[in-house]
Amino acid sequence: MAVRPLHMHDGGIVERRLRPIYDWLDNGNNKKALQEAEKVLKKSPTLQAARALRALALFRLGKGPEAFAVLDALAEEKPSDDTTLQAMTITYRESQQFHKVCALYEAAVKVEPTSEELYSHLFMSYVRVGDHRSQQRAAMALYKFAPKNPYYFWAVMSIVLQAKSADDTAKKGILLSLAQRMVDNFITDKKMEAEQEARLYIMILELQEKWEDILKFVQSPLYGQLVPGSTAQACIPYLKKLGHWRKLNLLCKELLWDNQDRWDYYLPYFDSVFHLMKEPTSDSESTADDTAEKCHEFICQLVESISSGRRLRGPYLARLELWKRLSVDGDPTALLGSGMALCVQYLRVFANKPCAVPDLRPYIAMIPQQEREEHSRDFLTCLGFDENSEPETTDDIQRHVSCIGAWRLSAAPLDAAACVRLADTLRRHYVRAVQRGLLTATATELCATDLYGILAAHHYFYAAMRQQSSAPVMEAVCLLELVLHNSPANFHAKLLLVKLYHFLGNAASADSAYARLETKHVQLVSLGWLHAARLPPAAAPARALRLLADTAAFHAHHAKDCVEHQTYSYKYGTFEKLVELMAWSARLERCAWCAGAARERALLALLAGPPAPPAAPRRLPAAPADNRDLNVILNWDPPQCQDTNLKERTFEQEMDYLRLKDALVSAIALCIELSDGRPIENKQPQYEELKTCIEAFSTAIEKCKEKYSAPEKISISGPFPSRIIAFVNSEVPYRELYSWTLRIVGALAVNEVEDAHRCLQRGAQLLRQAAGELRAATTSTSTSTGGDRAWNMRDHLEKLSNYLEFIGIITYLLGVCNELIAPLNTKKSKKKTNQSPEEIKTSELLNRLNETVQDSITLLVDVFENWPQYEFKTTLHEEFPTIDLEKYQRPVEEKLKNGRLEMINDISFILKKKSKYLKSLIQ
Repeated sequence: MAVRPLHMHDGGIVERRLRPIYDWLDNGNNKKALQEAEKVLKKSPTLQAARALRALALFRLGKGPEAFAVLDALAEEKPSDDTTLQAMTITYRESQQFHKVCALYEAAVKVEPTSEELYSHLFMSYVRVGDHRSQQRAAMALYKFAPKNPYYFWAVMSIVLQAKSADDTAKKGILLSLAQRMVDNFITDKKMEAEQEARLYIMILELQEKWEDILKFVQSPLYGQLVPGSTAQACIPYLKKLGHWRKLNLLCKELLWDNQDRWDYYLPYFDSVFHLMKEPTSDSESTADDTAEKCHEFICQLVESISSGRRLRGPYLARLELWKRLSVDGDPTALLGSGMALCVQYLRVFANKPCAVPDLRPYIAMIPQQEREEHSRDFLTCLGFDENSEPETTDDIQRHVSCIGAWRLSAAPLDAAACVRLADTLRRHYVRAVQRGLLTATATELCATDLYGILAAHHYFYAAMRQQSSAPVMEAVCLLELVLHNSPANFHAKLLLVKLYHFLGNAASADSAYARLETKHVQLVSLGWLHAARLPPAAAPARALRLLADTAAFHAHHAKDCVEHQTYSYKYGTFEKLVELMAWSARLERCAWCAGAARERALLALLAGPPAPPAAPRRLPAAPADNRDLNVILNWDPPQCQDTNLKERTFEQEMDYLRLKDALVSAIALCIELSDGRPIENKQPQYEELKTCIEAFSTAIEKCKEKYSAPEKISISGPFPSRIIAFVNSEVPYRELYSWTLRIVGALAVNEVEDAHRCLQRGAQLLRQAAGELRAATTSTSTSTGGDRAWNMRDHLEKLSNYLEFIGIITYLLGVCNELIAPLNTKKSKKKTNQSPEEIKTSELLNRLNETVQDSITLLVDVFENWPQYEFKTTLHEEFPTIDLEKYQRPVEEKLKNGRLEMINDISFILKKKSKYLKSLIQ
């Protein structure tokens, strides 16, 4: 009896049979899902949905070829039922074969040309591959038999995206004109019915810079109907574009009377005032504010209009903003008085708010330094406090910490002793507040009292930098652990702990603090500079590899996630978000840190991971994006001590280091290519490319050595000095070491025997020299019996980490060399009488280099086994004996001790494995 094919028309039967497969797939039990699918297929072998689900289970079990064979057979049948297509789509999406999804739905809509659902899926499949032209065609086809507004505007948006990606200006103009006409037709026919449709129309006009048309549309009844209550504020940006300053001024004044705290109205208001002040003629009868006096009078009226009991920051900040703008080209004191007095007045009114000091930061920086420093204590005393005051309520604590914060931002930097005294005072305030029950922090919220501890930690750090001593840093770490114990949600304390533990050269402790931050997704990129970038130079390669793997996974999947969010933007008609998502995706794709992390991971794997051969890296982005968030740690330095070009300068350093790493990974990948079994003449192109790569690497190091000869100052809120500085200024000759090592592999691969011998001899000589330099550089750390050992521990670790990285690379390349000469020495016991003198010399020289590397490893093992211990001292318990030691001191002591031991054990284990492997290569 012939098997009757089952289709989705047998809905109930099919649903019941497929349900267990779905359940197992959802639960992640792909093996059971496969068994269930095969059970269904025994009864109904032609059931397309079951075959598609079987393919999905196979793919998730790692049986890709078998899964794709099933899918290819299914695709030939041109399925059109949604269950089958969705299952196939999931498999193609998980395997990153988005174009096959397009082909799948293209075939399906030919079978059912009037299926709204199939055409919608076809459109979304084009969205995933970024085929805007095909999107447009699919959307218009869909609109023809299902005339709904969203489909029409899908087509319009597709045209806009074509225009945005067009290089030709003429083509861009034609496409935008077409998109505008399409929407104009809808407006004429009175078919526009949603806010996002209006916003898309404005976007089209913006791209054409038709500001008058936008203003006309925004002021039309249609816009008011689609976006009720927003006409006035929607006009603001376009009045600015058109230079209608008088209209803008009057509009903003009207809006501010009803919304006195809207800062987004104050800024265009000030823009209009200052443009009107520059106009040659002014109408004295006009109600527009075209002078500073009128502007000040208006702000005063706003302040006076605030009802009693309400405290709105907007009007008070507006006076500061007016003072700031007037001070750019003149002296605002005649009109407004002292800027310092205005800031103090603002603090007096709003010190009870956590945002008071952040509000004042930009304005304090504008006050002349002498005036700022002379009157800085006015901030501290304006509410009757001083640094020794002991507030008795939580509200007073907030006012007190606000006053202290503003004082420290404006005062002259303190010397080391004064920093320690102030930090001790702030620490006493924190402990007193905790003991008196004035701590209001919860598991998810911060509290004002915490700021005593944060400010104290900053000042301990300042003292440490002035004293060149690690003792104040130990005090800061202990206090921050206590803050975090009482306020587990305080991310400021966690960030500072990560920074300070790295400052002490203890990667494991920094990692425990970083884990409490619970960073996710894009924070792996924005905070990569804080922790992930510091693990390799802190001799923590295994921890670094795990975190770099997370970063790589995020970078690999962000594009897919962004694409899915783009499909949701179409479904919900949020076209503005769609543009933002595309820009965000492009920015992440160009991320400099992700590119650097990939190369760091490839090189670290040669040291601490399974030594998989590094593949040729993806080309570096043409315009790398700096996605670091360097404002995440608060900075309490006064304005004159702020490093204004820190972000740009450090990014340039990181890019130079990235290019060096890129050249190194590329050269190693070329060495691996050259080590295959091809004839020598076929390897010449790669050999020439390798020599070019080595030369570029050498030249780049020399240029960077000239560029980065000066040391970098360490900031508590910025990144540590770039690794390129220690690398190019090292006593170890890395340029020559890497160049000669890479040349050895290249010369052996193309059988240039004499060049290989010369490189081997020079390499061994350089390695002996490097070991001597390294021994001398680490003697002070490894054998010193006195002094502050923790102070320079981070620097010494970075030097050793650079050499460890080289050991990992040369060990791997010696293995490659061994494979290249393996045909000469297939067995160790085999007599070498059949070898030429050159071949015997090659083996001897390789063995000699191998033994020299082992000597370096022995030196490193000795250095790490004699690594100095931390001298842990703190005055916190001496001053407050009632505090439970378990809450702060012993955890810190144990963390530092365990972190040191973990680092020593991990590195010793890695080095011993390398030594064992090298011994196995001796011929």
